[in-house]
Amino acid sequence: GVEVNEALVQYQTARDKAAFYDRQVTSLQTVAKSTSLLMKHGDTTYLEVLTAQQTLLNAKLSKVANRFTEIQGVITLYQALGGGRM
Repeated sequence: GVEVNEALVQYQTARDKAAFYDRQVTSLQTVAKSTSLLMKHGDTTYLEVLTAQQTLLNAKLSKVANRFTEIQGVITLYQALGGGRM
């Protein structure tokens, strides 16, 4: 019972975080695109463009890591319920 509960909590927490990461990535994509446009028109430096792109990359990596945790929670839940045993 404890294993099932922990697996459910892990999965649900990851699902809740997924919406946050989706919004964050979308927002940072807009920021990176805007910063790039500003650089083309001479209002910002290339360093700021790189910083925006790095921030976007970090957000995407966090999103992927969260997705891994979500999948891992499903697998743990499946095993806790007795699946996959021979």
